Amino acid sequence: MDINLILSAQTLSLAPNIRRSGLKNGIIVLKNIQARTYLRVTPEQWQILSKFETPNMVPTMLGNAIRDRECLALGESYELILKALNARILLEPGVEPEQMSAFDWQAKVRASVLERPLLILFLAGMLMAIVFHPKLPITFVDWAGGLVLLSAALSFGEFLSACMIRDAGGEVYRPRWQWLALPPHFMIDMDDVVMLKPHEQLVVAIANPSILAAAAGIAAWHEPGLAFFSLLGLIYSLRPIFGGRIASLIHVGKNHAPSDAEHDYVFPPNRHPRARVRLMTKAISQATSWARIGYGVLWTLALLYWGGRLTLTPPWTLAFWQADGIRIAVAIGGSLAIMGVSYLLWEMYHWIRAAGRERRNTMGLWKKRWFGNNVAQLDESGRQKILTASPLFSTMPPPKRMELARTMAVRKYGPWTGIAEAGDTPTHVAIIVSGKVSLRRKLPTGRTVQVQVLSEGDVIGLHDLADPKYPGYRLRSLTPVTLLTVERATVQGLIMSSVPQTTLVDAVLKRPFLRRIGLCRNWHLQAVHRFARLSAITDYPQGEAILSEGQTVEDFFVIFEGDAKVSRDGRGLATIHAGDFFGEIGLMQNSSPNASVTAHHRTRCLRIPRVELLRFVTHNYTVALEIERVSSERLGRPLFPLKVGDFRSI
Repeated sequence: MDINLILSAQTLSLAPNIRRSGLKNGIIVLKNIQARTYLRVTPEQWQILSKFETPNMVPTMLGNAIRDRECLALGESYELILKALNARILLEPGVEPEQMSAFDWQAKVRASVLERPLLILFLAGMLMAIVFHPKLPITFVDWAGGLVLLSAALSFGEFLSACMIRDAGGEVYRPRWQWLALPPHFMIDMDDVVMLKPHEQLVVAIANPSILAAAAGIAAWHEPGLAFFSLLGLIYSLRPIFGGRIASLIHVGKNHAPSDAEHDYVFPPNRHPRARVRLMTKAISQATSWARIGYGVLWTLALLYWGGRLTLTPPWTLAFWQADGIRIAVAIGGSLAIMGVSYLLWEMYHWIRAAGRERRNTMGLWKKRWFGNNVAQLDESGRQKILTASPLFSTMPPPKRMELARTMAVRKYGPWTGIAEAGDTPTHVAIIVSGKVSLRRKLPTGRTVQVQVLSEGDVIGLHDLADPKYPGYRLRSLTPVTLLTVERATVQGLIMSSVPQTTLVDAVLKRPFLRRIGLCRNWHLQAVHRFARLSAITDYPQGEAILSEGQTVEDFFVIFEGDAKVSRDGRGLATIHAGDFFGEIGLMQNSSPNASVTAHHRTRCLRIPRVELLRFVTHNYTVALEIERVSSERLGRPLFPLKVGDFRSI
């Protein structure tokens, strides 16, 4: 599955044969009838999937959802789409899921008719198994008879389940005799039980335990040696983990059950340790989780009880609990503690691995800059590769690029030194091969201020052409620096004739700036280039309103140089500086700002129109997630989904 293609350019459509269950515990179950696949979603998630009833691309769908104020948290939206594709709820063009036919099951019985008899069987069987004394199988008759009894009980329970599912409108799949099971017994695939009403699901779930309890109780009364396997099957059928059906139906409180998009993530950014911690925190806060843990403790105590019954060690006596109660409590508590510690250690491993990878990349770049500068002279092929990778020089014809590579020379500078290529009239053009360089502009007062930091791949010596309004600048190395230089007279005519002015501005001014600011730091390089191409540099005189309180937001702004004042009702709130951005919350939430932003001192902004920003964000999921994260931190609450009162933000 090519996630980038699916989330950016692939047309998807809702499968034609979709059946929906009723709302239960806040969840709707979607079924692709033809493929026999299921997906659990919330009503809000179904609203997103229903936008694909007309074939659509994911960016278009997200743009419509943002416009209509129906957008979910973006990570949840992407997860939902990928899970829906896996479940064949959404289909790619030309993809037809394999047909899975249901069995024509004729026998039917209403769940409400069997509910009371099954409950009576379960309670009576448990009572008989307690009153009478089951025994471990010793003779061949005990072994063979116990397995036959277990096989019959399991088969009859499966038969009753199939009849109830069919009567409730569900489908029965693959009825068969499972010879490789222990013991061999009749069974069906009861996947369609999730489409039933909660009450019907519960009755279907207790069918097998009720029959097994009755079999164990009758056997304990008539022939105790035959009861062991039925009792074992009963305990297994009531298991709290590993697919236990009863435990999965426990729901307490008003919190809805998790949808399939809220766990077992397949979208890579959702598998970040922060997401898993968030999921664990949500699970701990829900009463249902604690109810299931309590059910697990009761199941463990019942297992100990029956173990004591079978081994002639009465667990209901005071002497038993005086002798072994502390050990049992420690064993249960220790098991829960081990599970919790194991989970925390696993999450810590993922966090350390992610942090270590990021740290390793940072240290590798630092080592290259400070200790990898004494490398041999770059040969011609190496210089050609650097020129080809440059967004500016890659636009030149290959023969001219090869000729330029032959004439370029390597120059090196130590840290914190002035670079000779700088000045009001640069004499050379250079590409930074390694290191960091401070770009400084001289103010009318004579003082110089840093306006940018340049690094690997950036071009120097052309800033006066890219930004003729501010031609004078100085360069100073911040680390050891290696440059590929060429005389400006050699390339100026070639650049001016073959490189558009917009490309020059993007490569020399915008891209180096965007790569350094926090908003774009985690973006893919292609996304940075696209953002630079879409944006325009706009100058604002001091005191001019850039964004006005209460008015419709039409642009997204990033302060390129200088600073601006934020105010509300004429009262100053903050000063924002180069690299800060504003307007994105109003654009993403389709709302108006509750504060004004006014130019203060040498204010220049990168400005992107609303339509272009939404198109850009929805086509780049890494960008969308980063903007959502930063905006949510600024708001102090999630950017999506929208709630009442969320429609006025800066």
